Amino acid sequence: MTDIPQQALIERIRDIGHPEAVRRFFGLLKELIDIVNLPNGDARLAFTVRQEKTAIIANINYFQALRIQRPRRVGPRGAEVEYHLTVKKSCQDRLSSIEELVFEPLTEKSDYLAVIIGQSNVHLLYQPALRTCWEDCLLELVESSKRGPHSARHNTDVYRAAEDEAFLTELMRLADDPTLSDRFPNGLAVEEPEAEYDVEPGKPAQPQNLILFGPPGTGKTFALQPYLRENNSFITFHPSYSYEEFVEGIRPEVFSGQMSYRIRKGIFHKACVSAVQQAGYSTLADCLHDSPENRSRKLKKAPAYYLLIDEVNRANVASVFGELITLLETDKRLGAENELLLTLPYSQERFGVPSNLFIVATMNTTDRSIALLDIALRRRFSFREMLPDPTILGIIDDVDLGQLLRTINERIEYLLDRDHQIGHAYLTSVETHADLCEVFRDRIIPLLQEYFFNDWEKIQLILGDNPAWGKDPDLRLIRIKKKYTTVAASKLFGETPDSIDEMVTYEINSNLQTGDYEQVPTDTFVRIYQKP
Repeated sequence: MTDIPQQALIERIRDIGHPEAVRRFFGLLKELIDIVNLPNGDARLAFTVRQEKTAIIANINYFQALRIQRPRRVGPRGAEVEYHLTVKKSCQDRLSSIEELVFEPLTEKSDYLAVIIGQSNVHLLYQPALRTCWEDCLLELVESSKRGPHSARHNTDVYRAAEDEAFLTELMRLADDPTLSDRFPNGLAVEEPEAEYDVEPGKPAQPQNLILFGPPGTGKTFALQPYLRENNSFITFHPSYSYEEFVEGIRPEVFSGQMSYRIRKGIFHKACVSAVQQAGYSTLADCLHDSPENRSRKLKKAPAYYLLIDEVNRANVASVFGELITLLETDKRLGAENELLLTLPYSQERFGVPSNLFIVATMNTTDRSIALLDIALRRRFSFREMLPDPTILGIIDDVDLGQLLRTINERIEYLLDRDHQIGHAYLTSVETHADLCEVFRDRIIPLLQEYFFNDWEKIQLILGDNPAWGKDPDLRLIRIKKKYTTVAASKLFGETPDSIDEMVTYEINSNLQTGDYEQVPTDTFVRIYQKP
């Protein structure tokens, strides 16, 4: 039979009778776990299921912190599922302007009260002021010294359901169909013969560490979209991103006017935990405490879990990964032949990278060439170049967008380099002549200005606006505004500036600038790639 704690949780989910509300509650519970940063089984946590109140409750120390329960109040829309979020009493005045909220003291003399939200007002769960009050309260409750006997009733499956989406889904299925527990007497942990697992599941046909690199607009971030549909982890790097945010670090937190410092896990650490959970472990510690043979067997059978990193080269990658760069190697992963463990500097916990964790990153080559990346990183990652693909572009109002892009990029590659080409994504949304004008005005010409540091002569060469190309002056996107001879300069300044023989200034086509696109002929773009 299903174990008793698990069965009790399934019955409460069934009693609440609202799958969407239950999933939303476990999403909030996952946020609570991330905020308080306590592992499953910590004495300060007690996640309980209450039969008499038909509720699932998260307690921190002595206090209720979060709760969902079956309808008991009859409001304007009838009986509704209720969410209870605990906040400090001092927050009531701050939240009183939200008329739909109901406040209820936890006890007669308590310094805390529950904010009650019905399912019809579920959007209020994400109201900024309420969320701030709730999150501040959670941090205060963690530090409370007031313990309660309820900790003995902690249901570890509640914690697991918040952390493991697949496990929660199975619980929901059992709650929806009670006969499943009869057909599977061992509950969710069904034991099957080892022979059933002789064949390993197919692993992705790609390297474990992969960087997609190329110029802007070539579909690198778009290539990550299929992975995002599977509830994988996603992060965008930026120049100030650090090891402390990526792996673990000490974060300052303020509650009740007092500053404290806590160790918080970063997205890489959480991705590793999610990966081992795919293999059936509850935590990374459970995986590390298993025998090497068993760990290797389980991780080889586990589905792949992906950590997706957009704009990986915008951060100092060597600094962000730190000592973990060694653990990324395929043969150094957990479950691999030469698996390697290390001790994290802040928490002093043992740590390893699971073999079923795949890292897929993107890199914009206009920011930094591959040659400039740390050699240790280049050795541990595979690189796949993504170049502009003109073949996917069509013809709009007699303008061959594919040929237009080819010509522009060939000129950029000659005058600059291949890393600064323009991707096809700049033109994929173009459906009309006006769209094309807008893309050139707002995106392509400003990008060329950045590439060539306002060297307008080169920008003219890129766009076929140079006199030798033979383009009619009225069709040029970049025009000569004025030529200053020595005489003209002396009239402007009253004297001739030093070291200036002749100066030329430029301007962008005025009709393009003002948005008068009907006055921008189609030949303006055709003549970029087609000489008269």
